[in-house]
Amino acid sequence: MKFFFSILILSIGQLFLLSANEKRLDKDGSIRIVQLLRQENSVRRYPDALPSLLKMLNEQTHAKFDTDPLFIDTLTDERLFENPILYVNCDEQPNLEFPKEERDALRRYMELGGFVYLDAGIKASFLGADLGHSYAAWEERPEVRDLFSLVFPEKTFIPLGRDHDLFRTFFRGLPSNKDLKIQSNQKRLPETVLTFVEREKWPQATYSFVGLKVKGRLACVASPICAMGWGRDEFGAWIPPISFRIRESADNFDDDLKLASFSGSTFEVTREDGLKDIIYSETGQRPLWVKEPNGKWRIFKYYSGEEISNYAHAFYSRLGMNVFLYALLN
Repeated sequence: MKFFFSILILSIGQLFLLSANEKRLDKDGSIRIVQLLRQENSVRRYPDALPSLLKMLNEQTHAKFDTDPLFIDTLTDERLFENPILYVNCDEQPNLEFPKEERDALRRYMELGGFVYLDAGIKASFLGADLGHSYAAWEERPEVRDLFSLVFPEKTFIPLGRDHDLFRTFFRGLPSNKDLKIQSNQKRLPETVLTFVEREKWPQATYSFVGLKVKGRLACVASPICAMGWGRDEFGAWIPPISFRIRESADNFDDDLKLASFSGSTFEVTREDGLKDIIYSETGQRPLWVKEPNGKWRIFKYYSGEEISNYAHAFYSRLGMNVFLYALLN
């Protein structure tokens, strides 16, 4: 089934290039991802992320991607219209303010069938300039909202439901021991961590995504930063290490946290249900605790280790591959 599905994906990618743009694939028949990098000399935190993910796509599906992204520094670059997917790591851009000609080009690209993935297009306000945290907020970052209010003033981003096809385009469910390449008798994750992951963090192998439709088609998605989970070094090891942020509670937490001394700030973060969590944190630092809409207080606890990092990388990579494969089918 996956073999047939992958061939179908490749065929659709070819059709986009041939019919919508009257262009041909690369000489070897591969699909090339366009990546926006507005400043070539900017500091890039995850330079190996996208090439590593594309290599995994080639290894695990029968779709054929060029593992060398095509970098452009302006949306008016005509090469954008020769390729079906534009990837933008919003944290790598100096800003998301574009002149009218670039905004018009972006609108035209999406109306012609192009797909835009805004990685780090969701970013909780308390993270500030920090590029190493991912947090599941359920609305696009203000800069993205401002940009698309000019590109498509008649449209808004809406949250993707947990049952959306994007989350099960090719991979389904959370990583297993087989995915992590560990023995069945090895612990996958500490039990308390695994329970939180399955029930709250990534239920049904989903994450906080918002999307924008053009002509009835999902043409753009934004997510918290996922590229941090895609990279591998030259030996195939995951980079960089990833820790888990878990919400925990205990007896008397509510009373204790209400009275706790705190010198930082509070930040509102939109939840999946549209309500607001109140995060207690210092800007750019790890959040300390949260007051939830039901009045419950929970503290953030951080877990690290090889098994946790491998699990996170496996999840983000499977999710990233689903996004790019969905883009070719969409």
